[in-house]
Amino acid sequence: MVPVPEHVTPLPSGDIRGSARTVPSATQRAERGIALLAPAVRGVVLVQIILAAMANVRVSAHPIGYVALTVAVVAVSVLAMLQCLALRSVRRGAWHVPDLALAWLALPAMNLLMPGHVVGDWGSWATGYAINVAALSASWLPPTVVVSTSLGLAAWCFTWKLASGEGSWPSLLTDSLTIPGYAIVVALLLHYLRGLAADVDQAREDAVAATRALELQRYQLTVHDATSVLRLLSDEETPVEVLPGLRRQADLEARRLRTYLGEPAPRPTDDGQRTVGTMVAAAVQGFEDLPLELAIELGAQVPLPDQVWAATGGAVTTVLHNVRLHAEARQVVVHADTDGSTWEVVVSDDGVGFDQDRQPLGFGLNTQVREVLSGLDVRTRIESAPGRGTTVTMVGRLTTPAPEQTTEPQRGGTHRRG
Repeated sequence: MVPVPEHVTPLPSGDIRGSARTVPSATQRAERGIALLAPAVRGVVLVQIILAAMANVRVSAHPIGYVALTVAVVAVSVLAMLQCLALRSVRRGAWHVPDLALAWLALPAMNLLMPGHVVGDWGSWATGYAINVAALSASWLPPTVVVSTSLGLAAWCFTWKLASGEGSWPSLLTDSLTIPGYAIVVALLLHYLRGLAADVDQAREDAVAATRALELQRYQLTVHDATSVLRLLSDEETPVEVLPGLRRQADLEARRLRTYLGEPAPRPTDDGQRTVGTMVAAAVQGFEDLPLELAIELGAQVPLPDQVWAATGGAVTTVLHNVRLHAEARQVVVHADTDGSTWEVVVSDDGVGFDQDRQPLGFGLNTQVREVLSGLDVRTRIESAPGRGTTVTMVGRLTTPAPEQTTEPQRGGTHRRG
């Protein structure tokens, strides 16, 4: 059974169809927000157009034409608003082009329908409508098209206002330039908003990828040594004398995997001391089949922080697994020492070794030993050559002074098996 990452929440038993919740992306949420904003802005203008039309239809030179144009604008606007709300996007739909076309049509039409009211009167609502259409076109047209379209609409507006004979040309030009002014501002705002949403989505994808990579590494760190034990247990050619040690290691690995799956970690059975000596003693459990000799008396009493104790012990265990699987060693020595400011643990064997220039380090030595310890400020040096064995040296700084030895050192010969 493959361990499940602890951050994954199990689904309830039974029928789980439809239980997954899809979280919209930042881009989708931005588009939905724009699709809500656009109808709201158009709605404000529509209210003004309707009220102005009701008050000014009697003064129109052609009341029927004035009403018809007003009804057309209201109808197309309502359809465009409903379309935005239904599709949750302003970028799709069939009513954008008719809306833009009516803005171009309404400007010259007002010269005929409301003569004498083209400038400075909401009864001639064509300019306000054109400003709104140009601004909202920035939500569905590319920015360069928005600029050219709004400038063209501004020139068209200025031409017909100038033809009406009302107002001075500077004031008419100022009114006309309001069209591209609003359109360009909205285009810049929406371009920034959409770009920001895209960056958020990319950051989200990067975070998910990084989380998966970290979880994969955590999983590999958890099962790497366990796979070595399982491999030897399943191999019919594994010597019988090795099996008792492998079974003890399998029990330790099973407990580690259960902790990985979320079970409470077992309480330590020792006296709670975290020293180099207790670390090495825990790390070499189950390796009685190796020709192992401990020479740790000089550094046995060095205290270690809990994280360093656990990580260094795991690193020593990983090195010994590699020795068992690959080294064919006749002697394996674990040595510990201290100079008062640093501590050192060395695992060396006289096995087959490997060519460091041609053979890259595997996951165990590279990640589970070197990278993990590096994150805890423990330096690692790996030295090997074909036929000359392998030496792994781990060096860390003392956090508290090591107590003086008070008992006669015990040699590690009992751990050696020829």
